[in-house]
Amino acid sequence: MFLKKIKSSSLAEVVIALTVIAICFGVASIVFIRSIKVTTNFQDVRKQTQIKSMLWGNLLSDDDEFPEIENVWVTQELDQNNDSLIVFSFASTTKKTIWRQQWLKYER
Repeated sequence: MFLKKIKSSSLAEVVIALTVIAICFGVASIVFIRSIKVTTNFQDVRKQTQIKSMLWGNLLSDDDEFPEIENVWVTQELDQNNDSLIVFSFASTTKKTIWRQQWLKYER
């Protein structure tokens, strides 16, 4: 049998390379596991973006009515801490709150 002896410098290089590979694999597995466990799915992010753009449009036009967004429920309540604010909650069909927005209450 032929056994190849590894020099000490090449042994250190092998150990460093294996350490780097193990670190990369560990970080990749952590990122993968966290992406699986995340509670926000991409559909909710898309709805949240629609809601934010609608809110900016309403803010610029002084409109207090919200257009319908598919599969999103809007609830309105008074703010517990401030009398001049209204809180709008936007929820998905799973009753999970996508976005909460405080709005200045004014009388016409």
